[in-house]
Amino acid sequence: MCGIYVAVCDDAQEKVLAGLKRLEYRGYDSWGVAVVSDTALHIEKYVGQIGAVQELLLPSTRVALGHTRWATHGGVTQANAHPHSASDDSFVLVQNGVVENYQELKASLKTEGYEFVSQTDTEVIVRLLEKEMKKGGEELPSRTSFQATMDQLEGRSTVAVLAQNNLLLLYRNGSPLVLGKNKKGAVFCSSDVLSMAGDATEYYTVENGEVVTISPTGEVVCFTTSSDEPVVMRYKKIDVEAHTIDKNGYAHYMLKEIFDQGQVLLQVTNQPAAELKKTVSYIKNARMVYTLGAGSASFAAQFLSFQLRQLGIQSDSLPSYEARSFQSLFQKDDVVIVFSQSGETADTNEVVEWMKKQGVKVVSIVNMLGSTLTRLSDSPHMLQVGPEVAIASTKALSGQLVWSLFIAWLVAGKSEQDFRKQLQVYQAHLQEWLESTSLQHQLEELSVQLLQHNQMFILGRGQLHTSALEFALKMKEISYIHAEGFSGGELKHGVIALISSGTPVFCLIAQDSEKADMLSAAAEVRARGGWVVGVARENNELFSEWIQLPEDELFVAISSFVPAQLLTYYLALKHGFDPDKPRNLAKSVTVK
Repeated sequence: MCGIYVAVCDDAQEKVLAGLKRLEYRGYDSWGVAVVSDTALHIEKYVGQIGAVQELLLPSTRVALGHTRWATHGGVTQANAHPHSASDDSFVLVQNGVVENYQELKASLKTEGYEFVSQTDTEVIVRLLEKEMKKGGEELPSRTSFQATMDQLEGRSTVAVLAQNNLLLLYRNGSPLVLGKNKKGAVFCSSDVLSMAGDATEYYTVENGEVVTISPTGEVVCFTTSSDEPVVMRYKKIDVEAHTIDKNGYAHYMLKEIFDQGQVLLQVTNQPAAELKKTVSYIKNARMVYTLGAGSASFAAQFLSFQLRQLGIQSDSLPSYEARSFQSLFQKDDVVIVFSQSGETADTNEVVEWMKKQGVKVVSIVNMLGSTLTRLSDSPHMLQVGPEVAIASTKALSGQLVWSLFIAWLVAGKSEQDFRKQLQVYQAHLQEWLESTSLQHQLEELSVQLLQHNQMFILGRGQLHTSALEFALKMKEISYIHAEGFSGGELKHGVIALISSGTPVFCLIAQDSEKADMLSAAAEVRARGGWVVGVARENNELFSEWIQLPEDELFVAISSFVPAQLLTYYLALKHGFDPDKPRNLAKSVTVK
């Protein structure tokens, strides 16, 4: 959460503004940019989204620092927006992360006479740095005082400082930080690689515990906190064309990314043969296969675990944020398969770090170049569905399910080519289905009917249980409707008490062994006066409304939640909500 962007180049303030727009998926509560001109610091800070802002009132400079905020500590106000200033304006500071011991630090600093003007944990870092500068007799921050400050912080925090002499100091602990450069000598720093595409041609991923100094002329030096010897920085190439961000004529990124699903899923199978072989071998030889994720990625993890159990493989799915109780159970002959769109999910990466210490083999599937999770993995895979800019996951989740089916297919000893042929057919069917004007009209009309309801339920069994959970999550995330997903088998064990006349209940039904039981659940809902919406390949007299799915049973778990993507999109528009930037959410959850 939160995004940091730094530029050392001509018209740096313009580069930072553009970079923050590309990072706004990480937080859009407030934002700000700082520059130094004639040895004086100048700051612009605003509450709300960057929106259509095209230029800043700041003077043109060669060094600029910016931040876009997702609020954790303190409300959404201009005082709480970053950058935060030193009392004497000798520097400004931005942060991505959480200072877990900020209350103790703040109380101690107050007793020493330091004053605070915001409610943030970030301002504690500012005052600590001032204290360290005073201790060292410094008028401006140095690497020494900066590092001494970072050593006192508990939790995961990535911090950037711009001093009055245009010196930049950066530190990474947990939250992502990448450096970029181009052939013209410009230097950039960001919270992800994608946002630098177009500015930089090469990138270096700052590791945890590294401190970076950037001079006003763009000289970059990296140190670890345990040594004064500079780190050898090995840059990698950024593929700019592969990371172009464009709505491609659609009204919103979310709509574009929904329709992308009819074109990009086949790309998921383009995995290095060596990594596929390694992953399959890990799974077949594991004592236990854990699957791990948070949010929508946790549903992909559950889906793969289900597929592996169907093959007779011991597998359990763990939501990242509830994995702590399993910590003592991990063994060196276990495997964990980790799902994350960004590869920077704090809850998830923390569990991976525990597992690695106990010798667990790590397999990952990530959609973001240069991520922490990829570097932690023994067998990393790239999702390759293209940038996903909208906050709610659509094509990335579909891609994760395709990858799960592909891996399970290979573990079962089936042909890669046969899977790709079936996926190619499905992708064409999905595109045709998405482009159907009758489907779009049906879902838009259905959204009108749902406007009068403030709750709904989604039922699915077996392979469609996780699809029901994802269906409900989309409705909550984008249209703010209280929606709950359940196993169809859970209905009579308590959920049915919530069904009354007209209650919308979506029943996800596949042509599998769970079909009869799901139809029984639909009948029970209908008998209580519920409004049954069938999401299935075939119609049934129990359905008050029928959303017809493509005839591709291998991929029915994907087809079953795609209608929710369009449905919640239409609902958001009718409510006047922004489907790309739902309230209180951020794309990359880099704090716990």
